[in-house]
Amino acid sequence: GTCVNTGCTPTKTLVASAKTAQMARRAAEYGVVLDGPVRIDMKKVKARADAVSGASRDGIGKWLEGMANCTVFRGHARFVDRNSVRVGDDVLTAERIFVNVGGRAILPAIPGLAEVPHLTNSTIMDLDVVPEHLLILGGSYVGLEFAQIYRRFGAKVTVFEPGPRLIRREDEDISRAVADVLAAEGIDVIVGAANLAVGRSGGGIVVSHDGSNGLKAVSGSHLLVATGRRPNTDDLDAELVA
Repeated sequence: GTCVNTGCTPTKTLVASAKTAQMARRAAEYGVVLDGPVRIDMKKVKARADAVSGASRDGIGKWLEGMANCTVFRGHARFVDRNSVRVGDDVLTAERIFVNVGGRAILPAIPGLAEVPHLTNSTIMDLDVVPEHLLILGGSYVGLEFAQIYRRFGAKVTVFEPGPRLIRREDEDISRAVADVLAAEGIDVIVGAANLAVGRSGGGIVVSHDGSNGLKAVSGSHLLVATGRRPNTDDLDAELVA
């Protein structure tokens, strides 16, 4: 359910709203004159994302429940042995069992993180306001997608990447091209942000790191942790399969 509930379905709905806002700001380039600045009603943006996600979730559920030769069990499944899983009081046996349980955010051991409010790729979907300044830990696909979304909504955005470049799994020319796109949209990107730490500053959040010229700190209103994901396999009793 990751894609439908907290992944590509709601996030691409946000992307569509953000793209519309960006195109509205550029309308004059196409000879379309809009009076006044572009305003974002984040409550309506969130409501639309929730509605699209909910319709997709309900549609998939009805499709599966109406599919011939398909039985839907609702509950937490755990392995009994290599060819069996238990769901509640039912034990289901098959020659092959496919595990597709999605994933969740990894929270790294960053000093101060446990003491400050922070968002993940899932909980940021609950926001119904545009952050004044969104601080993002992690310069890969999750962090960069939200960086562009919220910058286009009007937030100031700063991305911290401990590595030497963004999206390190991609080729260097791809990293450079993405960095250029983000910079052109006004997103601040800090690479080589070593020894990250977070803390409070008044009613906001401060991210500090060791830069080339010593310790640096950036203050913001919201913090998104996008430093990786792990599969939801730790409570399936998967060791019984070995």
